[in-house]
Amino acid sequence: ELNTLLIPTIPLEPVTAERVAKPKKNSLKQQLKEEAVKLYESKEAEFPNAEAIRELERVILLKVIDRKWMDHIDDMEQLRQGIGLQAYGQRDPLVEYKMSGYDMFDEMTQNIKEETVRMLLHIKVEQKVEREQVAKVTGTNKDDSLAKAPAKRANVKVYPNDPCPCGSGKKYKQCCGRK
Repeated sequence: ELNTLLIPTIPLEPVTAERVAKPKKNSLKQQLKEEAVKLYESKEAEFPNAEAIRELERVILLKVIDRKWMDHIDDMEQLRQGIGLQAYGQRDPLVEYKMSGYDMFDEMTQNIKEETVRMLLHIKVEQKVEREQVAKVTGTNKDDSLAKAPAKRANVKVYPNDPCPCGSGKKYKQCCGRK
């Protein structure tokens, strides 16, 4: 069970009875901490400069906090909508909301810690890989054969107060423009 909980977060060798130096609980804990620190130090050594890993840590931490905080806000909204049902159980909804919200906040902070460690320890450094264009440009469906000139009106525009083109002598709005 320890392996199923630990290995997805910290990619260490699976814990076996032969691997444990001393069979006490605290010594196992200390041994796993030391291995995790060594693993992180080896990850740091992969980066060309120390500032790059610090910047990566900041970006990952901000990304994880942002995602978990948005999820927490949505969960709190769901809790707020359903907390009124606690009154049926002879419990004060306000007290239950505070208690549940506090528990959810603690769970969120723990999830932030776990997710940050998981992402930092599973990150891989790649050299600058140049992307090569795989798809070839075959053309577009755009027709460039016509010149891009504004469309011209064939006949002159007749305004409402101009004389009617039919020759009646009336204004256009009183004659043919009424139709």
